[in-house]
Order: sequence, then C-alpha cells, then structure tokens
Amino acid sequence: MGCERKPLGIALALALLLGLAHGDVVQFIFGDSLSDVGNNNYLTKSLARAALPWYGIDFGSGMPNGRFCNGRTVADIIGDKMGLPRPPAFLDPSVDETVIAKSGLNYASGGGGILNETSSLFIQRFSLYKQIELFQGTQAFMREKIGRAAADKLFGEAYYVVAMGANDFINNYLLPVYSDSWTYNGETFVKYMVTTLEAQLRLLHGLGARRVTFFGLGPMGCIPLQRLLQRSSTACQESTNKLALSFNKQAGAVIKQLAASLPNATFQFGDVYDYFQDIIDRPYVHGFNNSHAPCCTLGKVRPTLTCTPLSTLCKDRSKYVFWDEYHPTDRANELIALETLKRLNITVVANTTST
Repeated sequence: MGCERKPLGIALALALLLGLAHGDVVQFIFGDSLSDVGNNNYLTKSLARAALPWYGIDFGSGMPNGRFCNGRTVADIIGDKMGLPRPPAFLDPSVDETVIAKSGLNYASGGGGILNETSSLFIQRFSLYKQIELFQGTQAFMREKIGRAAADKLFGEAYYVVAMGANDFINNYLLPVYSDSWTYNGETFVKYMVTTLEAQLRLLHGLGARRVTFFGLGPMGCIPLQRLLQRSSTACQESTNKLALSFNKQAGAVIKQLAASLPNATFQFGDVYDYFQDIIDRPYVHGFNNSHAPCCTLGKVRPTLTCTPLSTLCKDRSKYVFWDEYHPTDRANELIALETLKRLNITVVANTTST
C-alpha cells in the first residue's frame, strides 16, 4: 500500500511546488473576533461564538459563518483588495495541504488576546501565543507534506496579519474579576502588553515571518457596550480610549524598532485610530446616520452581548457604524480597510466588493 500511495504524494508535492513557483502568495492571520472567520464556532464550549443569525446576513448565503459581523472583516477586505485569497479558519475540517498552499490559514479567535489570561471567562478561545503554537504545527505539517524547501518558500513569502489587543482591555484589565485589573495600573498594564507583543512578534520572525502587519487599536471606549457601561448612549469612555492610544503609541514604536533591527523584516503598523474616531464623531460625513448604537439589538434590552435570532435589526445596515455591542458593520470595516491600505501605501489590485 505504501508503494502505491507514494506516486500520489509526489504528484501532489510537484503540483504544489509548481503553484508556489508561479507566485502563489498567501496570508496567515492572527487575531480576535474582529478577524475570526469561524474558529470559535468549532470550539463548542466557547461563550464567544458567531453561530446564530443574524451574523453573516450580508455575506454569501446570509447564514452565520463565524464572522462577528453582518458581512466582511477588515482583514477580508484588505486581502481582497490586494488580490490575495481569503484564508479559511484553522479549525475548518476541509483544510488540507492543498488549501493551505493556495490560501493560507486564519487562526483568529473571538476573545483572543495578547495575554494568555485574557477572556478566560469565555472558557475556550485561542490567545496569540496559542495561535502561534498552532502555526508552528502548520509549518511542521506542510514540511512533511510538501518538503522543507517548498514549505519554507510558502511561509517566507507569505503576508502575516496580527490584529489583537482590544480584549486585553475590555475582557481583562477593565473587568475587576480579572487579577490583572488590580495587579497593574494603566501604564504598567500597557507596558506588560507591549513587552509580551514584542516577544510574540520576534517569535513569528524566528519562524520565518518576514512581511508582518500589526493592526493598532481603534477607539475602544466608543463601542456601544463601553458607552452603556458609563450609563450614556452617546458619550465615549475617554479613559478607555486613552489606554488604546497609549498602546498604539508604544506598539508602533516597538514595531518600528523591530523592522529596523530584525533581518529581512518588513514589519508595518496599521494605525487608523483617528480616522475611525472621525467616523464616530462625524458619521454623516462618512455616509452613516448612527455611530453610537448597535444595529442588532433585542429591543430596549441592553446590553445584549451577542446578536441572536430574537434580535431586531436596524432598517439600513449600511447606515450604522456598529453591528453589535462590540463589532463594526461591513460598511464601517470597508472604510477602515481602505484607509489602512492608503496609509500603508499598499496598491489596490482588485476592486471587488463581493462578500
């Protein structure tokens, strides 16, 4: 049997090598619910899942697909505009070596954080360290399947996206049930996060990642849930926003330093905080009519921490900045993605708007 299977393995390896030789470039995405495309739906004990309507209503068939949005994520849109294939969820059972070689993988997990302890109340989620561990497993798998040379070429030429940090505040430091909330103050907690992130980015570089983009945080204090927690439907939590700005400043400096010091590293920091804040402050200028409430709600019952089949949807989803208590709508994600591409001087090669 082993002799009969060997030619098939060689044929597959040759096919993948030919594909790589013709310039197939893929993405590997690490992140939280803003980038999750289905991993948490396979974590059956997780309390952070986008498995019910009305998630995904404006994506493909309109059924839930694991994205915490009505449509596309920022990473979806940026990859589309760059002409890159959309990487499937790491836990998708259809993933094999052919899929990975053609599309890459997405390890993002709702509730995931830079810190391992973040979002422990959600029971199951992948922290960034765990996602990197899973990526190491992917590397070993691909080297076994297609050979070290072909696999190292795939990983060395790939794009890497890391988009994390919000949960470390919202589902850790800002909740007194977590020990980090009383172990650190704002300044020392941000330093703890950034120091951990630097070690993680160095680890990724050591694993062969050369083209890495880290997405900075948006104005977290302006998400509907944060407004509600301070008993205001319109005012943002400025103390929370200051934490995001402090993190962005320090993380941006670390990434700049890594780009200058690590061999062959093209590390970039995608920061559109001010642009997102302007969308929130002046929604009508950007084509929205609501930037403070979620589109998907359970009547006047708030907060509803997830969108459910019992929820009521706003009349026009393209006019709302936020889809649920945490996450932007497809339309807001599109504007954020386009601004990110502009600021990173990335050429748009595909003007698709399809979900």
